[in-house]
Amino acid sequence: MKEIITLFAGKYGLTKPEVMAEIETVFSVTLSRWYGMEVLAHFRENLQLEAVAYNDSGGIIRQQQIDLTETRGRNILLRQLEENLAKAVVFKQTVRYKSFERELLWGEITACDAEHNLYVETEITPGERVTAYCPLNRIGVHERHSGKFSIGSKRAFHLRRVEPVLLNGTPRLKVMVDRVSKTMVEKLLKSQLGPRCEKIQIRCLKRYVGHKSIVLATKRLPKAAIIAVDRELKERVQVKIVKSLPAG
Repeated sequence: MKEIITLFAGKYGLTKPEVMAEIETVFSVTLSRWYGMEVLAHFRENLQLEAVAYNDSGGIIRQQQIDLTETRGRNILLRQLEENLAKAVVFKQTVRYKSFERELLWGEITACDAEHNLYVETEITPGERVTAYCPLNRIGVHERHSGKFSIGSKRAFHLRRVEPVLLNGTPRLKVMVDRVSKTMVEKLLKSQLGPRCEKIQIRCLKRYVGHKSIVLATKRLPKAAIIAVDRELKERVQVKIVKSLPAG
């Protein structure tokens, strides 16, 4: 069993305790269904899997150890385990990436479907490439047919949502990005400022996609930073200097 745990941990990129927990869950749920009574499976200290059935007979709980070496349906158990491990990977990714929602991403456009929705290869965390989905209606009308979103182009996106989904019964990570949020204007400006952004508060008060964004800042922003955001978004960025940002 130790070799199986190591094999699955490597195959799915999970820790050994995570694999062991999924094995215990699959055996407990499946054996309970097969035996018609509650069965709890758990690993002993020597990593041997043990399964015990609990039968309520007239208010008296009787325990019966199940000999797993004689259990039939191993292929069913293996298939269910593989499905659970695949789900565990997706949920683990979802939890890790959720904290990056509303952040700025740069990605390469790799595909465009028949409805002109975009697929973007990006990295939410360094070294981990994922494919994000950008619906056509999350791109400004002024940009949709500008030629700036051809295959191979690198563009900035706002990470809108990360969630687990089932695609034809297979668990998948769905990463949705957009180009129309006010947050994107703020993040682009901050990315241009570098370390200086920590001393400057920025808020996009209103955004008229493709026309103008009205931004409040607590200090003067370099003209080069504003121009760079203008060019990336193809809209005018108007910055007003204020002593402090309004509440809310």
